[in-house]
Amino acid sequence: MKMELWQDLWGRDYRLDLELPERWDVSVLSMEGDGKAPLVAEEYRKALAPLEAMMRGRKEVCILFDDLSRPTRAYAVMPSLLDLFERSGIRDEQVRFLCSLGTHGPLGNTAFRKKLGVDVLERFPVYNHNPYENCVDFGRTALGTPILVNKEYAACDLRIGIGSFLPHSFCGYGGGYKIVMPGVAHIDAITHHHGKLLKENWGEVYGIGKYRKNVLLDDLREFGRRVPLDAKIDFMVNSAAEAVGLFVGDPDDVYAAQADLAAGHYETRVSARADIVIANAYAKANEAMIALSLAEEMLKDGGDILVLCDVDDGQAIHYLLGRFGRDSWGRLAFGERQKAAAVRRIFVYSRFKDHQGRCWFGREDDVTWCNDIHGLIRDLDADYAGRSPTVFVIPDGTIQTARFVDKP
Repeated sequence: MKMELWQDLWGRDYRLDLELPERWDVSVLSMEGDGKAPLVAEEYRKALAPLEAMMRGRKEVCILFDDLSRPTRAYAVMPSLLDLFERSGIRDEQVRFLCSLGTHGPLGNTAFRKKLGVDVLERFPVYNHNPYENCVDFGRTALGTPILVNKEYAACDLRIGIGSFLPHSFCGYGGGYKIVMPGVAHIDAITHHHGKLLKENWGEVYGIGKYRKNVLLDDLREFGRRVPLDAKIDFMVNSAAEAVGLFVGDPDDVYAAQADLAAGHYETRVSARADIVIANAYAKANEAMIALSLAEEMLKDGGDILVLCDVDDGQAIHYLLGRFGRDSWGRLAFGERQKAAAVRRIFVYSRFKDHQGRCWFGREDDVTWCNDIHGLIRDLDADYAGRSPTVFVIPDGTIQTARFVDKP
């Protein structure tokens, strides 16, 4: 069986040719939202048009945008957004763009151009958020999170965020005010929210899609409202990282409108478990451990997982959770991932080995790094000689979610 799977969104952006043995019992598990048509330029223009009224008379403008760990093709809305600036009388010198990194590593201008387009870099200053410095204090939330927010963002009187609405492990879904918290928050604020609050409420909030009565989501909303985000532009994407929905307006309204749709959109129906799960990582390829987690849900006891993430940049730098030496970790790091009991072997395909990022997938003895996908498939086929293994292929395990229609 032959197929193509998208790789390296923010790099080479190519389709990997994958050929699986004919005797394998292969199912490609697409998500429900893959049936929607990608947006066209006129749809972006119409969606952003209501922002013109709030732009008039503003003096200083800050546009927040997410980093390369998210599939938001922010450049797609730039022609419409820049046209609104002109129509509402906002001059270039009034505008700055700020990358909402949270505690991820900073971007350079090459990455900014990929995210925003060349024209933005030619006309406007584009900054990285620094989670350690230049934040201002607006008190605390009801649950004690310090409201320490980027000074440049706080100083502006028009604040617009651009991001994507994606499944999230303890806030239900990303999007909305997450562009502010953790996006442009101080690391001490993020530490309290992602550390103390998550630990205290783990059982109630942890799990994809749990956005109702979620105290961590409520806390970051309170944070975001204290230094108000005037508008949010959120993309809903398919497994090719194409925008198939665009939601624009008040951050609370935008989140509510998307949350009602997201479960069905990203849902992947599963009726059994497989001997081999091939989980592709595309939208969030530098957070490919998400695809590994999804594959674990779908795997039979003693099965094998293959994660595809052919990205030369490797896994994301994460100052809060990442590794920075043999025995040096971010302040909330979990350490090396522990292999799930049901998993026999974990294979990671990339032509670019990532020693530093390997900890996200497991201990050294538990992870086999492969740079030859065809050779790996041949070896797996030989290992399953005399059998016809059931195989699931997940087009993008970093954004898809599983729903078992019949309990395996």
